[in-house]
Amino acid sequence: MPAVFEGAGSAPAWQATRPLAIIVVNWNGLDVLADCFASLGDAQYPQLRVIMVDNGSTDDSVAWTRAHHPEVEIVKTGENLRWAGGNNVGLRLLQKESFRGHILLLNNDTIVPQGSLSRLVRALEEDPAAWVATPRICYAADPARAWYDGGLVGSWSGWVRHDGIRQLTGKLDPGQRYTDYATGCAMLLGPGVLEKVGELDEGFFFYGEDTDYSLRVTALGGRLLHVPLSLVLHKVSASLKGDSPRKAWLRTRSHIHLLRKHWPARAWPVLLLTQLAFLSGHTVWNLWHGRLASAMALWQGAADELCGRKYT
Repeated sequence: MPAVFEGAGSAPAWQATRPLAIIVVNWNGLDVLADCFASLGDAQYPQLRVIMVDNGSTDDSVAWTRAHHPEVEIVKTGENLRWAGGNNVGLRLLQKESFRGHILLLNNDTIVPQGSLSRLVRALEEDPAAWVATPRICYAADPARAWYDGGLVGSWSGWVRHDGIRQLTGKLDPGQRYTDYATGCAMLLGPGVLEKVGELDEGFFFYGEDTDYSLRVTALGGRLLHVPLSLVLHKVSASLKGDSPRKAWLRTRSHIHLLRKHWPARAWPVLLLTQLAFLSGHTVWNLWHGRLASAMALWQGAADELCGRKYT
């Protein structure tokens, strides 16, 4: 039965007219795949195609998926290409096949409630200015609280953050609106966007790839549409467990890389001050919580990126 989205009054129900391909990058994610694939199986979206790009997992992810979800296409990379590289493998596959539908980049540690895919696709199709759409994302362990309700990018400050994070969803605006960046946790690309914008930048080792892609979309004239009535639940930090020095180091490196790529030289006098304030504030926060190693990793990440040191 085709997926429908009930309209107001006697208006006809909406029906999907294009196929939807979902790319799920996986690396040793056996413990989260069951919930993710089960939710996609219950999505009731017509012409739904799920592609798992496995980044050289050493657990039983591939064998388990073949046994329990034979409908999922599996592409094995043989090595850990990380988020951007893994997604690019899936995007290249779709390009090679001349796929003309919508493409959703989805984290493997997510759960997609029934109806959310239809709401997200419908919103994108009905807004000709929008090239990308993103849902409201809530904590899987606390679904009433938002993890992402739009993304904010300071044009002068360079600060990048989630809107509505940790707030109760009942207090947040349910209306659709444009946003500064779409999170890669669940990013829907409209038909033709890949040809216009290109692949993800694999120069971002980890973090920042989604913000980079969003800024590239807006630079080309596209808009990013946030759709709060479409919901995704996220098991936050399933891949990089909680707060850690490694996570702090990666975030800082990626952020500096993003600033150097997208902010012109004339903006750097202000950026220098705002980033020093940002790093100082996070340093104090980490020290207050007894995380000396994470506090030091923030500054080490910035220094390593500015000096062009190789990732280890």
